[in-house]
Amino acid sequence: MNLKKIGLFALAMIMTLFSFQPHSLAAPVDEYIWTEKSPMPTGRFGMGSLVYDDKIYVYGGSGSGGRTAIFEMYDPKTNQWEQLSSSSISRYLVQFVEHQDKFYAIGGVGTSDATNVVEEYDPFSNQWTNKQPMPTPRYNVGAISIGDYIYTFGGYGIKNTFTDVVEVFNTKTNSWDTKNSMPVKTSETIPFKINNSIYVLAYTKPGETPSIYNYNPAQDTWTHIAEMPSEVTLPRNVIVYNEKVFFPSDKNLFYYDLKSKNLIKYPAAPLNKAIHNFEIINNRLYAMGEFPNLDSFLELNLSDLVNPNPDPDPDPNPTGNALLVIYMDSGLIKEFEMTNEEIRTFTEWYEDRAKGNGREAYIVNKKYNIGPFNSRKDFISYSHIESFEVQEYSR
Repeated sequence: MNLKKIGLFALAMIMTLFSFQPHSLAAPVDEYIWTEKSPMPTGRFGMGSLVYDDKIYVYGGSGSGGRTAIFEMYDPKTNQWEQLSSSSISRYLVQFVEHQDKFYAIGGVGTSDATNVVEEYDPFSNQWTNKQPMPTPRYNVGAISIGDYIYTFGGYGIKNTFTDVVEVFNTKTNSWDTKNSMPVKTSETIPFKINNSIYVLAYTKPGETPSIYNYNPAQDTWTHIAEMPSEVTLPRNVIVYNEKVFFPSDKNLFYYDLKSKNLIKYPAAPLNKAIHNFEIINNRLYAMGEFPNLDSFLELNLSDLVNPNPDPDPDPNPTGNALLVIYMDSGLIKEFEMTNEEIRTFTEWYEDRAKGNGREAYIVNKKYNIGPFNSRKDFISYSHIESFEVQEYSR
């Protein structure tokens, strides 16, 4: 949806997007059980987390030793953790967001109260850089990347005051701008994207049922969408994945099907413990940082939900080659000879990125003119792709 051209029809579409009608799965099934995975090396709660390149990155938080700046990465393929460079400040209840292949740690609780510190992490150099501080110190602040900006919404301010502040960070100019305030003051916000439109789950009081608002960044306006049904118990994250909007919590797991417009309860075993973060990678939901086991790291297989009718006879060894031709907005044309599997990986990344998921750049390992180098990589930015086509496909 082009936010710059949003009108009454588009507004009506937004208003009907969330027509909450709670359902259960049609056929009765046993509860799906969580599986214990390799525990977090640093047990903690109140940490920031994000998914990038099919890995989970966990930053900051508070554990047995108090606030921390420790930064770790989990690889689901190996079920192993790796420690990365720590940042310069220990904090918890921090917001952590990926933007154009960089990670940003925003706000949180520092030495004694809300902080305005912003740090940027480069996953390629494994280094942190201090950026322009957020104008309003906040924790439990919601942040989301869209276009060239990072939008921040509400959360607690100094001395635990509720805020309705909306501030936008321009990473290219390293500067902040203030936008129209939220309609309500909040203790916590969880923003998420659907078709490049921003929605915000807003908690106006801790422990009470939140509401959903739509924010139009082009017009800098707010629209109340719906109250979250009471059946959905205090979501800790909102994750848009495979045409579904997941609302995970420690008590239950609901998801909203964007096609059927039904709110459905998934029969996952309740955790019955305070879980702070949830993430999804490759059809698996991960829960981390429970009480009292702060190093807990659990996995729930969602394959039957996101892929209920898999190909009964997939080709395990695809063959053939193709020429991938990418037309960039600069007029440049890039050509890459790829295998069937490489083409499939690229198109899956492109489709995911079109939905607002995945990393901004696709990395192509060049197989020609390597010369004296060990390898050559081409970084293809999604936002600069006009179109692409596949040619000379053979089997």
